[in-house]
Amino acid sequence: MTDDPGAEREFSVPGADAVPDGLVPGSTVLVASVGDPTHSALPLRILAAFADGDDTVLVVTTTESAETTVGRSREVFEAGDRPSLGVVDTVSKQQSVASRYGDVPAVFTPSSSDLERLVVALSDLSGAEPPATGDRHLLVRSLTPILRGAATDQVCTVLRQISGIRTETGLTLLGVDETAHDGATIRALAEQVDGVVWVTTAADDTLELTYRPATGRVSDRFGSADRE
Repeated sequence: MTDDPGAEREFSVPGADAVPDGLVPGSTVLVASVGDPTHSALPLRILAAFADGDDTVLVVTTTESAETTVGRSREVFEAGDRPSLGVVDTVSKQQSVASRYGDVPAVFTPSSSDLERLVVALSDLSGAEPPATGDRHLLVRSLTPILRGAATDQVCTVLRQISGIRTETGLTLLGVDETAHDGATIRALAEQVDGVVWVTTAADDTLELTYRPATGRVSDRFGSADRE
């Protein structure tokens, strides 16, 4: 799916002080929303409560271009607290496999379902050494396009492979449209993470966030950590 601003809705998005209790640095977290999580840029906004100008964020974008993702990150992070970015773009059709948007390196892959190239691209961006300063975080803006083109067990294997990209006190945030997948898929993803942020939308389009450890009870409806 390519950028489609007309499909987006306006949400009242929680600020940094509304990050749900229980979500802590050093965690791998699934952000499960009703609809495309990139529309509200919520995983980016959650990350803004933890990352600062000394940090590095590697972003995998599967629904919006690298250019759009860079623009959204600049909207979310305040100028003095913007971490360094690196982007793996699985959406844009480029002739080359690497480019730059200003000071942001970007690596392009043919599709979101090309898991091997995704792993290689993240490895290229992260390098052989940890960052000299600050934490390194990993953000997959939406797993849903990846899951549409690859088997769930393959995706889970890749998530385990890339889990070491973030530093010890960095965050890994994995967005997903929970309504696009069955309970078994969400449960399999929840088994790869420390917790799940459930995102619900109230009648006034206010987003409500609830964090549950992934070890919680299994819900018959959602096949993952219980919301109660």
